Amino acid sequence: MVDYYLNANLGFFYVRKDLNRGGKQSVLYTAVVDPEILKDELNDMVLGSGAELLLHSWGAAPIMEGDTIKGVIFESKSGRQAVLAEVVIDATGDGDIFVRAGAEFDGTLDNRYRTAWLAFTFWMANVDITRYEEFQTAQPEKHRALMEELARLGGYPHFFKGILENQSGVVWYHCMQPQAESTDAMDVTQLTRIDVRARKRALTTYEFMRKNVPGFEKCFIMQTAPQLGTQGGRRIIGEHTLTLDDIVADRVFEDTVVVLANNDLGEISAKHPTVCVPYRCLVPRRVEGLLVACRAFSSEDAINQYFNIIPPCLSYGQAAGTAAALAVKAGVPPRRVDYKKLRENLIRQGVNLPEK
Repeated sequence: MVDYYLNANLGFFYVRKDLNRGGKQSVLYTAVVDPEILKDELNDMVLGSGAELLLHSWGAAPIMEGDTIKGVIFESKSGRQAVLAEVVIDATGDGDIFVRAGAEFDGTLDNRYRTAWLAFTFWMANVDITRYEEFQTAQPEKHRALMEELARLGGYPHFFKGILENQSGVVWYHCMQPQAESTDAMDVTQLTRIDVRARKRALTTYEFMRKNVPGFEKCFIMQTAPQLGTQGGRRIIGEHTLTLDDIVADRVFEDTVVVLANNDLGEISAKHPTVCVPYRCLVPRRVEGLLVACRAFSSEDAINQYFNIIPPCLSYGQAAGTAAALAVKAGVPPRRVDYKKLRENLIRQGVNLPEK
């Protein structure tokens, strides 16, 4: 299994050295989904829950009464509309709602971290993977020289071999766009400039691979992402901010609502394999009626880069959604939700939480 993920060039994410087993390599993540099928599945899950789904809309501004959020104004082809709510959950990833609501936040990003980079993804199809691998194995020096030339031309020399069973001949390019200067995912001018350049680089890659690399002779660009991917951004300053000290101290909070696997901090992960996240990381200090359920949870930049990916965000969302329902039912603001009742409810849902 380790070789399977390494051969797909996915080892950087799926494979880790297990320091508790003498450095032996282990597969820690295995979920790979077809995003096109997932889109429909997620629609069904939302509609099946009884929630109302409203697509093609853009959250524009919160509706405020003093320091309390009362709803959100959004824009769409139908014009400007508003949704009123007793609790609003900001799951935008970048804090688009809590920033406009006047909540305290931390927008600093260290350019050494993944969270400060943008990304552009595209897939190429009709690739003869077997022929490519034979070339790579038989002529490693030539292969290396070609990839170096592609990089010099501004293309993307690294790709993942698709491992979805129904997608033979498809390779994935997930191309980080690190800049010499810090990127700002809130700057639409910068986003536009990098987006245009990233797409040009994808075309350069396609033309070079098709012309020069065995196995890619009949390839074509299957699809490209509709927009740049952002790895991180603004983070709420909550009632608690998750820090490295919390991890190395193995802190278990009375309001722990999420337990995460700690896989990426080397020796620290070996000694402290789990991380507890308190509910207070989802609650802004000042604004009432608001919760955060995304990568913008209250955390240090250096910690956020490890715990802002999809599996943790699913957990933040479950915790925030449950807390919002309990707040409405009890007629209290989210920060006054009973921690014990919240944790008991999450445990009944199957969430694995410590007993404390």
